[in-house]
Amino acid sequence: MKKLLFSIVSLCLVMVAKAQNELVVATLQHEDAVSVFTGVGALGSAHEAAADGDIITLSAGVFNATTITKSVAIYGAGFEENSETNTAVTKINGQLYLGAEGGETLTGVHLEGIYFNTHVNKNVALENFEMRACYVNGNLTIGANTNTIIKNCVITGAIAGASLVANNCLIENCWVGNDINSFAANSSVNINHCIVGGYVGPYLCQNSIFPYYWVGAYYDRAVFANTEGATVYNCIFRSFEYNNKDKNTFINCYAVDFRDIFTDAANANYSETRTFEIKNPETWIGTDETEIGIRPGWSKVPGIPVVNSLQLNVEGKTLNVTYDAKVR
Repeated sequence: MKKLLFSIVSLCLVMVAKAQNELVVATLQHEDAVSVFTGVGALGSAHEAAADGDIITLSAGVFNATTITKSVAIYGAGFEENSETNTAVTKINGQLYLGAEGGETLTGVHLEGIYFNTHVNKNVALENFEMRACYVNGNLTIGANTNTIIKNCVITGAIAGASLVANNCLIENCWVGNDINSFAANSSVNINHCIVGGYVGPYLCQNSIFPYYWVGAYYDRAVFANTEGATVYNCIFRSFEYNNKDKNTFINCYAVDFRDIFTDAANANYSETRTFEIKNPETWIGTDETEIGIRPGWSKVPGIPVVNSLQLNVEGKTLNVTYDAKVR
């Protein structure tokens, strides 16, 4: 409750600062103290001043990238503008690096509600890393990681493992434009309720749609073409003929041309307006008794409070803030 209260106060300060100077704003919450930074370098300034466990909240707008070397949570306003859900766009330009090169394992980094204009890369092993409701316009390279959650994200490129071990990596309710591959062979990766457009390694795949990676009109590359040892439950893909079927385990899966999967378009491309409703939700059922695909559990809304109203009253050197807020 205390963290929630100060998160709301941080959002109020963001609104006040933006109203006063029209700059992008980052607030840093450290225990009971809240600091405000402005300008395109505000994320870097807030991170420099942060301690492990602190929370950084970013306004809508564009920020310069920085290297994350501390165990911080960074929340943005969202990756798509939508008046119905009160989301805006917080964009980070430039490559974001997780950990300093040659550094120690980075623990507890949380990224949410942010549009990354290019790749997100790691320099060190990650532990308890979470990325939620984010858009990565490029690749997400996470390499060695333990207890990772990537949920409700759009990643236009690949999720890459750099031939390192992933221990308990969950990729859920994500649209991934290219491969999920290159983790070490003894990795534990769980792909659940996703749409994946490229190759997939020997991982646990369930309740997902794999409409193959293709170039132009050529369908000569299959999602499991170079994979042995994958276990696939209740998934949809184009054809068994291309899938190394004897070297992987397929249970309750469906072969459907990707042009016949969705009701809203004859392809699997991502757009802001796509709903990705499948044509046979009563037949194509997942292991959890919900429909196969991205929709069960899918949300593009970051989990930060929404300030519905804000009133300010200055008494001497004291700023009194009255607000009405709700958690989404």
